Amino acid sequence: EVGDTMIEDKRIRAISFTGSCSVGTDIASRCPKTFKRVSLEMGGKNAITVLEDGDLDLALEGIIWSAFGTTGQRCTACSRLIVQKPVAKKLTQMVVNRAKTLRLGDGLRPETEVGPVINEDQLNKIHEYVGIGKKEGAKLLCGGEPATTGELSKGFFFKPTVFGDVKPNMRIAQEEIFGPVLSIITVESLEEAIEVNNNTDFGLSSSIYTQDVNKAFVAMRDIYTGICYINTGTIGAEVHTPFGGTKGTGNGHREAGTTALDECTEWKTIFVDFSGTLQKAQGID
Repeated sequence: EVGDTMIEDKRIRAISFTGSCSVGTDIASRCPKTFKRVSLEMGGKNAITVLEDGDLDLALEGIIWSAFGTTGQRCTACSRLIVQKPVAKKLTQMVVNRAKTLRLGDGLRPETEVGPVINEDQLNKIHEYVGIGKKEGAKLLCGGEPATTGELSKGFFFKPTVFGDVKPNMRIAQEEIFGPVLSIITVESLEEAIEVNNNTDFGLSSSIYTQDVNKAFVAMRDIYTGICYINTGTIGAEVHTPFGGTKGTGNGHREAGTTALDECTEWKTIFVDFSGTLQKAQGID
């Protein structure tokens, strides 16, 4: 009811919404009736790409932090890992080995590496997607179930989950899960990696690891997301820079940095003349 009132009341001149695509689309269709400005930040299916010349140890840190550091419950969290074939097997094993050692627990404790998910419904949704991934033919490499031992039984914890042998068109590689689930996709080339990266309905954050500056600039140009990181994870640079996405992620507005002011302000053009003489526009006599 509050949401409907905000959308319909003419006294409210702008709406900023973060949430699901279905609700965001509904809001966007209704705001123009009262000439409201609307800014949307919706779904994401963010990917980290690691090329064969990338620093694998550095990439591992970025992958683990981006995929599991906030339990996957962050709009810029990484849920897809796109790896060039020559290093795919090695990096996959590195990721799995590390994921298995992550400490689950109270998110307020310094030693905790993976906290709980928001509620039981989300826990069940994540578990359901694990089943979908298996059914589609992806290989479950670790995790895949709630963590219920000891103190973890008192909360909604899900083990860090990694899938291998994932195809780009699988649901686990296309739909936002919003949990600690990482899908690994193997590609042959940079061009294929970019194609896979772009082949979702969303376009928020991307990352690529490479030591070749030319490849990095190709990725910057051709990856169709609102944020593109080079040699770091998919999260972390949003506070002071323009934040927002393309395609189904948003509607073109940016909600951080100085560009955030554009969303909630209006331009007013002022012309002041104390000359005492008529100044004719554009030099017209």
